[in-house]
Amino acid sequence: PLGTVVQLGAGGAGSAVAHALVSQGVDNLVIADMDLDRAQARVEEIRRHHPESTVEASHVDKLPALLPDADGLVNCTPVGMADHPGTPLETSLLRPELWVADIVYRPLDTALLQAAREAGCRTLHGGHMAVYQAVDAFRLITGIEPDAERMLAHLRELAAAG
Repeated sequence: PLGTVVQLGAGGAGSAVAHALVSQGVDNLVIADMDLDRAQARVEEIRRHHPESTVEASHVDKLPALLPDADGLVNCTPVGMADHPGTPLETSLLRPELWVADIVYRPLDTALLQAAREAGCRTLHGGHMAVYQAVDAFRLITGIEPDAERMLAHLRELAAAG
């Protein structure tokens, strides 16, 4: 089990990530967004598809109260992208026991991930999401099993060159 995870962002990518998190065994998912109504709508959608899951909505201003009890944090906002630099939360909220994932893949090494590593957190960059979406699409369209590790290595090369 993955314990309690706080997900920042309830948009389209956040929907996919929330479904994946509850499918992977998150005990408690908190979806935090600047728009509480959007977060609540996402929670209701997840509950329809995963009625056994524990999912709740929150406003991002509650992060100081949510993160001390969380095991993981996933950024599903555009904050950190090349065109939207910065971090989606106050980095002083990060602590070593927290794992941090970012779905942003341009750049692969976001300010959030850098701050998380500095705080002693385990991290996962957004290249995994980009590559594994491509892997699934390639498999569905062609029927051929792609080499995900090769694709991930190529993405890292492209990111380093760009």
